[in-house]
Amino acid sequence: MLFRRHAALALAAMLAFLAPALTGCSSNVGGHDYKAADAQRSYSAHQGTVVSVQPVTIHGDTRDQQTLGGIIGAVAGGVIGSTIGGGSGRTLSSLGGALLGGAAGAGAGTLTSRETGLQIILRDDHGNEEVVVQGAEPAIQPGQRVRVIAGADGSRRVEPAY
Repeated sequence: MLFRRHAALALAAMLAFLAPALTGCSSNVGGHDYKAADAQRSYSAHQGTVVSVQPVTIHGDTRDQQTLGGIIGAVAGGVIGSTIGGGSGRTLSSLGGALLGGAAGAGAGTLTSRETGLQIILRDDHGNEEVVVQGAEPAIQPGQRVRVIAGADGSRRVEPAY
């Protein structure tokens, strides 16, 4: 009984420590999100008017999140499974718990790599249209005047024209 209590405490501590790492892997692709490598670079900008906005789901690279989620889930499932039964039954329940926990953790890792975004269709002042997909922040509405910031690498981001 004492082992089960220690195992449960160890599991809770491990999950409290590692769970933020799993959710911290999600990308930020909004109009105001920059990576460190984006700093001190030159960008061009032009203005336009938003024609339409449609919500989309942006799928990030799930490999890292699946791996981390699978590891966390497998360890947690193995610890929980080891508290069930005795002898060879305990070994089987530990193995089963690790397999089920790993599968559940990998699935949770996939979910954390998704982000709600916007498909923004806009028309510039010369009548040309372009489509930009980015995260949902900042909020963009049809009819709104916006600034499109273009990177040398072809990247685009949209923000309100203040």
